[in-house]
Amino acid sequence: MKNVVQQLFSRRLKSLREKQEVTMVELAETIGMSQATISEWEKGNKFPRAGALQQLANYFDVPMEYFFKENIYLNVNTISMPFYSSVKPLDWPPFEALDKEDIEYVKMPASFLGKYALDDRLFAFTITVKSMNALIPENAPVIAQKIEVTDMKNGDIIVYYFNGEYAVRRFRKDESQEVIVLSAESTNQNYYDQVIPIQSIDEVKVLAKIIWYGVTL
Repeated sequence: MKNVVQQLFSRRLKSLREKQEVTMVELAETIGMSQATISEWEKGNKFPRAGALQQLANYFDVPMEYFFKENIYLNVNTISMPFYSSVKPLDWPPFEALDKEDIEYVKMPASFLGKYALDDRLFAFTITVKSMNALIPENAPVIAQKIEVTDMKNGDIIVYYFNGEYAVRRFRKDESQEVIVLSAESTNQNYYDQVIPIQSIDEVKVLAKIIWYGVTL
């Protein structure tokens, strides 16, 4: 079973490599490792020795602790993240729907993202559903954070898969009624709240929560 440190290391290594557009082969050759080793690191199956970890830190110009300490962040003014402009709702999740060469990256000022600015699980896309259009206009650019079902908090706007479809709604857990309420905030009355028994929460595949959206005035 992968531990927390291995998961953090693998996620941050892959994020740094992809944002700097470095291939596994290029990285492997530079630090004197095999491509297979880099792959195993990024899958979270193996953790490098201290010497290799320092080589990675030197290569990406980050503190070595960045790879294994959650509260170590990079001091940056802009954040680069994948942007899935061509993905349709039925193609969700976008990070599985497209080949890497079809993914473009965009930069955002770190100040726009607040506490999420240095999170390496962020991605951007254009929202095309109307279930939240009273709050987020259709075709608005949004930024989301990949999360697990256990990460959800009341009030989060989540992207999820349930009952054969992908959707965007606001999450609320009603302990007294023992249900999960996924609320639409739409001008279209065809979008309704989904009420799911808490014991059926495993049937909901949570993909991400929306942490920022843009509006043109």
